Amino acid sequence: MTGPPLPFSRQTLVGLLLIGVVLPAVLWASVGAIDDGSPSVDANVTERYDSLDAIAGTQTVEIRTNGTVTSRSVATVTLVPDTDRKRVRFHDGANRQHQLQVSNGSTLWLHDTDQNTVTVYQLTGPPTESSMAPRLQGLVTAAGLTDDAGRPQSIGVSPLPVLPRHTGVASQVDANWSYGVEFVETDTVGGQDAYVLEIAPTSNQSEAQYRQRLWLDTEWFYPLRKQTSWTDGGTQRSVTTTYTNVTFDAEVSEDTFRPDIGDDTTVRRPEFPDREWYQSRADLRAQSSMSVPNPTVPPAFELVYATQTTGRIDGVGLSYVADGRELTVAKFNYTLGIDPDERDLTLDGRPASLDPGPTTSLSWDCNGYGYTVRGTGVETDQLVEVGRSVGCPV
Repeated sequence: MTGPPLPFSRQTLVGLLLIGVVLPAVLWASVGAIDDGSPSVDANVTERYDSLDAIAGTQTVEIRTNGTVTSRSVATVTLVPDTDRKRVRFHDGANRQHQLQVSNGSTLWLHDTDQNTVTVYQLTGPPTESSMAPRLQGLVTAAGLTDDAGRPQSIGVSPLPVLPRHTGVASQVDANWSYGVEFVETDTVGGQDAYVLEIAPTSNQSEAQYRQRLWLDTEWFYPLRKQTSWTDGGTQRSVTTTYTNVTFDAEVSEDTFRPDIGDDTTVRRPEFPDREWYQSRADLRAQSSMSVPNPTVPPAFELVYATQTTGRIDGVGLSYVADGRELTVAKFNYTLGIDPDERDLTLDGRPASLDPGPTTSLSWDCNGYGYTVRGTGVETDQLVEVGRSVGCPV
């Protein structure tokens, strides 16, 4: 749905598999009626966004490296916001294996129309879900669009969680928040009015300098464009997703989220790991034959769920959030083979690899197991301290 994947390391991909993380699904926010002065939003963002049943349009995704487009995909899409229900048909189908993706929210079908084959995956998710709408409302408020004078509000924000939609925006400022929102201008995307918001660090808390710019529809509060940029080892990277030819509240037939399977279609069901979700570390520990890490996390973070994955690779994972920031810890029966000569640091005397980016990943091996700590909106030194608290247990 968001085009070709970014180049992640092997240890990062294994960590993603075990903790069920979805990759940057990025940020969102604001709206009302455009004028030449400071815009003022009097609509209920939560209600407007939640009332949107479906959208249809053209999705374009561009990935840039140092300003040069390295990947571009265009697709016709129909989707239901805040769910996994979607239908995506790529215009450049000849250049990709799966030209059509269809999901009803619980099952994903990948169509190779050239070979007339469909690959089926069962989707899983955390034990509870909540709407993105409260975060949109919080970002609108933080940008000052709900204040008649257009002043920024005393509310802290951070980029939209990569992890599922568990928490809204807190009602008071927390000193740990490190991102701010600014209204930039009014603009149009594909002929539709939009407010432009900038989400950026309020201090040099991260060498990645992760930031986002959003173009939000002025009626439905849906992001018509989202541009995410960061620095990775001195390299400037960005991902921009744009929706044009958009129909909001599109009429969707019952067949939209069903696969196109004919009598002569070959259906494949590859082996896929099973994942169980738990509400607490204690529940996971009681069910897992593998010992579960017991990390020390910064005080603001709370555990939102724990996971156990079984299959070709077995593992356990812990997922935490705090004010829009995310932190995950994973352990799996698969060593990463980190070269001591190429280590970034050591944990309990073990070589560890640190992969910066919008989500920073710290990985190491210990006694036949691989470990990964990943953080979004988390300072690198805090991430390392969490890793050291896990260490290499005997």
